[in-house]
Amino acid sequence: MRIRKGSKDVAAYLPHRALFATFAALYLAPLPGCVAHFPASNEAEDATAPLVDHHVHIGSVLIQDHIERVREKAPNAFEHLSEDIFSRPSVADALRLLDEAGVEQIVLLSTAYMFVQSGSEHDPEAEKLMRAENKFSVDTALASNGRIKTFVGINPLAANADDEFAYWQGRPGVSGIKLHLGGAGFEANQPEQVGTLAVFFARARKANMPLIVHLRGGGEYGGAEAKIFIDQVLSQVGDLPVQIAHGAGYAGADPGTIAALTAFGDAIARRAPGTKNLVVDISGVVLPDATAAALGSNDAQLAEFVALMRRIGLDRFVIGSDWPAIGNPSAYFTLMRAKLPVTDAEWAQLCRNRAPYLR
Repeated sequence: MRIRKGSKDVAAYLPHRALFATFAALYLAPLPGCVAHFPASNEAEDATAPLVDHHVHIGSVLIQDHIERVREKAPNAFEHLSEDIFSRPSVADALRLLDEAGVEQIVLLSTAYMFVQSGSEHDPEAEKLMRAENKFSVDTALASNGRIKTFVGINPLAANADDEFAYWQGRPGVSGIKLHLGGAGFEANQPEQVGTLAVFFARARKANMPLIVHLRGGGEYGGAEAKIFIDQVLSQVGDLPVQIAHGAGYAGADPGTIAALTAFGDAIARRAPGTKNLVVDISGVVLPDATAAALGSNDAQLAEFVALMRRIGLDRFVIGSDWPAIGNPSAYFTLMRAKLPVTDAEWAQLCRNRAPYLR
C-alpha cells in the first residue's frame, strides 16, 4: 500500500528511504477514518475457508518496538495504516484467529528485512536485529508441530545478504526466504540491482530455498518492469517454487497490478524459465470500499483481475490474509469471497489450493 510521503524528519530518522516504503507495502489496512465494514462470517455466501493462509506476519517484540519508535518520531508515516499493527499481536493471537477462520496451516513471512537497508555498507547492530527477528520466526515454526511454515526475511540488496542466506540455509524450521523488493528499493531499470538479484535467485535454486516475493515498490511499475524481472531474475530459479505476493501488486487491482499480472500470465503460457512452480497470492487484492477508492482500485478492476486469473489458471493462485494488516482473517476471507466475482466452485478451488512448497 502507498502512504503519504513523509517529512524530512522521517527521512532523517529512518536509515534508508526504502525502509520507509516498507511500512506502506508490508501492511495493507483501512485508512484511518475509513474503518472497514466486514460482514459477519455467517453472512458469507459460501462458508468455505482456505485450507492455508499463505501470507501472515507475526513479529517479535523487536519489530513491534521498531514500528513504535518510527510512529513516535513521525506519526504521519502511518497515515494509511490501521491501528491493528500496533496491537502487538502474538503467535497465540494468530492461531486463535486462524482457528476461528477454519485455516489449517499458515505461512509466516518474517519481516526481519525491515532492519537492514540496501547498500554495500555493513551495519552490525541492524544485522544482529535481523538475525534475532528471523530466529523468532523460525522458532515459532519449530514449536508449531508443522502448522506454521516460516520464510525468513532477507534484503537481497544489502551487504549482509550472503551471510544471512548462508546462516539459514538448510536449518530446521526454514521453509524458504521472503524478499520485500519494494522495501529494498529495487528498481527494474537498474541493471546492477537486476544482476545482484539474479545471482541471489540462482543461489536460492542451488540451495532449494523457495522464495516469496513482494515485487512492487513505490515507483514506476507495470508490465515492462515485471517482464524485466521475469526474463532476467525469475529465469534463474529453474523449477524452484516461487510465490509472488499481492496479486503481483501491493494493494487492490489497479492498472499497474493488472499489467504486471498479465506479464506473468504470458510467461506462464509460454512456459518461460522459472514459471513451472510459480504461484501468485491474492492477499490485499480485495480491499474495503473506502480503501480501494483511495488507492484507485474498484470492482471493475477486480472483474478484470478475475478474468485474468481464469485465463492464467486458478491453480496458479493461492489465498492469503496479510494478517494483521486488514484485520480478522475470517472477516477478510468473507469480504474476499463477497467481492471477488468468482463462482462457488471457483472459490472452493482457491480455498483448496496449496503452494508447491507445501505439497
